[in-house]
Amino acid sequence: MATVAPLPSFYGDYEKEEEEPTDWFRQYRLSLPSTFTDQDKIDRFELQCAAGSMAEVWVQNLPSASKATWAAFTSAFRARWPPPVHVTLTLAQQKDRIKAITLKEEDIGRMIEKDRGREWGHVKWAKEIERTAQGFGDLRCLLLDVVLESTPAVLRDLLTEQYALWPDFVTDVSRLSSSQLQRAKQRLETERKLREDIDRLQAQASGQKKTPTPTSQPAPQAATMPWPQYRPPLPRYPMGPFQQQLQQQQQQQQQQQQQPQQPPTPTTLVQPPLPPQPQTPQQQGQYNPFATATPMSRGNLFYGGCGYPQTPSRGRGMFIGDRTRIAAQYSSLPQHPDTDAGRQAYTQQVQDWHNQHGATTMPNTDRPYPLKPGTSPLGSRECFTCGMNTVPFHQSTECTNNALPMQESRWREIVSRLAGRMAGSAFSPPAGVQYVYEGYPTYHDLQGNGYGLQQ
Repeated sequence: MATVAPLPSFYGDYEKEEEEPTDWFRQYRLSLPSTFTDQDKIDRFELQCAAGSMAEVWVQNLPSASKATWAAFTSAFRARWPPPVHVTLTLAQQKDRIKAITLKEEDIGRMIEKDRGREWGHVKWAKEIERTAQGFGDLRCLLLDVVLESTPAVLRDLLTEQYALWPDFVTDVSRLSSSQLQRAKQRLETERKLREDIDRLQAQASGQKKTPTPTSQPAPQAATMPWPQYRPPLPRYPMGPFQQQLQQQQQQQQQQQQQPQQPPTPTTLVQPPLPPQPQTPQQQGQYNPFATATPMSRGNLFYGGCGYPQTPSRGRGMFIGDRTRIAAQYSSLPQHPDTDAGRQAYTQQVQDWHNQHGATTMPNTDRPYPLKPGTSPLGSRECFTCGMNTVPFHQSTECTNNALPMQESRWREIVSRLAGRMAGSAFSPPAGVQYVYEGYPTYHDLQGNGYGLQQ
């Protein structure tokens, strides 16, 4: 018996890409010597099957009729592993396959390593195009227009528009030297920069010709409007010379307000003016018991030379910033920013406070309450219901915003009153003043809470 070289084992499970059952069976038939009988061919086939594979199980379970002759065995094999079906692609599918074979511009004129040596990148691309097109049955460059559409301009400008055969196309691509390709690249780069310069100059010229579109003046927002001026109520007693002079000053101020004024800067809040101050009537030859030996810059019975009202009013000379700085010393808890992380930290801060002091416990100076992110600072004449300092101001009884927790509203009220007391003590009148002016509440004192005048 002739010696036969064994083939790779046959599995028959389609898991190995390099194993096509029909191709393997053909190789097996070619390896068999002509002296083998039908039984010898079938017995050797079983030996060629991998142990425990699908092919071995199939041979062992094959009926005896399929093993009687080699022809019957071959028919049973083709029934179990049918030959692959050839799929004919449409013209659109063929064009898509050709377009998928791309050539990068940096590969033109560059050597690329291959299994069998080195080759120019553009020549390797042309050969792949040739093999793919001929595999579709295109022998006369019918798909050449699709190839040239996707070819980089560096190479396309050096090729012709028509080729009779695909080998002519590959030969023309292979004939191009590296120096030709480099010059073509430099020329295209120069043209590209020239187009960019032209486009930039045209854009600058068109931008200079454009005229700015007039925009309507935005209406002033509520935050930029000045606070209304306070006017004291009418006197409850007959007017004397002192009251007549005070009324004349009020009329002059009203006439000045009727004149158009320049609106304030949008980012600056206008501070409210001080209440009109009563003046001492200065008549010729009349003795003034309150006058001093030296002339004063303001002829005012109540102020003397001071710039602040010398009355027992509570913090009347303090601004919001001063009250805020005084109120800040009563809170040792930081106010978190109005962000997702800040709101999460505030929620944890409130939960820890209630766990420590109880759900119904009210805050005090020993146990300050956390402040909600996004609200106004303590002592800023904010609304105790929502914690916001709005312009124009609103009272808590008129507040329509989301209400704060009960403990935070109470804490803001406590700190506001404490700050007001400190402000009042800082501006108490000197002991030498014998005449006291009955102060009126300013517009700021009407802000914020439902417990009376804010302190």
